[in-house]
Amino acid sequence: MGTRILLFVMVVALAFAGSLFGGLGEEIQIACSISLAQMGLLMSLSQVGSFVSFLTLPLLARKLNAYSLLIIGILASSATLLGMGLSRNALIFGLFFLLNALGGYLYGTSNIMVLINVDRVHMKTNIPLMHLTFSIASIFSGYYIAFLKQHTWYHGYLQMSLVYLVMGALFILVKPDGIEGWEQRKNQKLSDSFSLLKHRAFVKYLLFFILANAVEYCNVVYPLLAVTQLHGAGAKEVGLAIITLHSGSTLSRLAAIPLLKKGYSPHRILLALCLVGMLGLSGFFLAPNLVWAYLSLALMGLGMGGVNPVSQVLEISCWPSDLLQLANIRSMGSTIGRIGMPLLMGLVINIASLSASFLLLALSLGVAALFLLASKAEPTPC
Repeated sequence: MGTRILLFVMVVALAFAGSLFGGLGEEIQIACSISLAQMGLLMSLSQVGSFVSFLTLPLLARKLNAYSLLIIGILASSATLLGMGLSRNALIFGLFFLLNALGGYLYGTSNIMVLINVDRVHMKTNIPLMHLTFSIASIFSGYYIAFLKQHTWYHGYLQMSLVYLVMGALFILVKPDGIEGWEQRKNQKLSDSFSLLKHRAFVKYLLFFILANAVEYCNVVYPLLAVTQLHGAGAKEVGLAIITLHSGSTLSRLAAIPLLKKGYSPHRILLALCLVGMLGLSGFFLAPNLVWAYLSLALMGLGMGGVNPVSQVLEISCWPSDLLQLANIRSMGSTIGRIGMPLLMGLVINIASLSASFLLLALSLGVAALFLLASKAEPTPC
């Protein structure tokens, strides 16, 4: 029970730390002399760290269990958050941002594994509940960002570095019982770590997830830059934008829990979420003023918020035989999308405009929905 509580507290810390880059984007640009196009390049290049983690995770999993990987990821993230807070040029900030992605990958891949192992009975409730906790915490992170923008921006990175360090120490002290009986990979061939990629239904689903996750990744950064640069938003308005986006996300995740418990098809829920997300992104593209932008942000959050928890439940239901492989390939998929989409966003911004980039996101989400439909047409275990 103690480990489960720590996992949920860590998600709160993740929500606050995850809001720093997007919410403080303007301050980071000024302090480190980074242009808007370079911000997108930075987001893409940072995923190199995630890709390295993806390639090495199967090897690490043969030596270390998910709990050890969780602790390593948290402590590594603590060090890189400290480095970003102390950086004052683009190169150093970019290096620590890349390394932060590496640590974040280890944490993000293993935390669901640990949650499943410590409370397997309530798995289908705990996963959406964890995402819901993240959304609620993200709402309050808007007030935190507004405070930092009015005072000293880099204090946020230093404070979150300390929080991560404390959480890592607590995870070391509070180890769950029965770790020895958790899923082991010592005798598994490396090729078996990617066997799901042999199934057409899974590959089509993975293409959906890559695009949908890439859109969600961009949604937590670019809208906040847009309300500042296109609508003249100040510190309070940016804080309200974060709160609005994550309020929609919270409602989405809150609704997902009873729908899944009542047996609604995860495929249908995901399709509905894609349509709502497309509506919000299209509205943001057309937004003539800040009020319209806020309404669109709420729809964007409502559409994208439930994608991760519902997709995780779908994956575990359809392909339950190898949870570690599932977690690794899922994280790999999100990494690929996070490398490509910011680069495309930067290209559209340079060729057309910042507002036009949201049309790209809407179209990408539409393509993702088509891949999801195609995966449902293929025979799957669920």
